[in-house]
Amino acid sequence: MKTCNNCGSLSFEDMEQCFDCMSFFAEPLEQGQQGNQDSTARLQVFLAGYFNYELLLRKLDGCSLSVGASSENAIVIPEQQLANHLLEVFYAHGQIWAESTSSTSQATVDKIPLCGTVRIQPGTKIAVGEATITLLEA
Repeated sequence: MKTCNNCGSLSFEDMEQCFDCMSFFAEPLEQGQQGNQDSTARLQVFLAGYFNYELLLRKLDGCSLSVGASSENAIVIPEQQLANHLLEVFYAHGQIWAESTSSTSQATVDKIPLCGTVRIQPGTKIAVGEATITLLEA
């Protein structure tokens, strides 16, 4: 267990955010820590009228972010017509990838329907319903 520096509540070791005060456990980068920046990819998630935030994906083989309507996903898109688990954004073989996990094509990558697995690069936009996920830095 780890203790939140902001509110003092306990959380599991693998949690990246305190669910009592919603602060993040990650330490901000200081000067001289620029090497750590190379170990993460930055994504922006935007849904007009609901949210706009950035999140990090660790650059370790197998690290992934799930996307869908279900609350178990790392990125939850609050639209009822979407699949519960629609796609995965993950790091493998030194690249960032997006993979469809739904039998219905409900996501597009740069306006092309996502079928199977595709490599994405900075600037790539993944549309999921009315939401957009943009890879800012790889």
